[in-house]
Amino acid sequence: MATQVITSSDIKALTGRTYPAIESGAPSLLTWLRHALIWYRRHRLYRETVSALAALDDRVLADIGVGRHQIEEVAWAMSRKAA
Repeated sequence: MATQVITSSDIKALTGRTYPAIESGAPSLLTWLRHALIWYRRHRLYRETVSALAALDDRVLADIGVGRHQIEEVAWAMSRKAA
């Protein structure tokens, strides 16, 4: 015996009612992947910026107005602005 699938159009034809699509409230897989990609790009840019600034000597850092204690803060701000 074959099973019959009842679709929303069948229900509409029988009852004359339409029902809204069910929203789960959870983000879709595609949305989750987009957010993960954005996070990865920001984090990679942050790491590259920290590495580049940490490789500079104190004199060059002073010339660009960044103290060694500010490297992570500056890298975080740049990664947030760029991505």
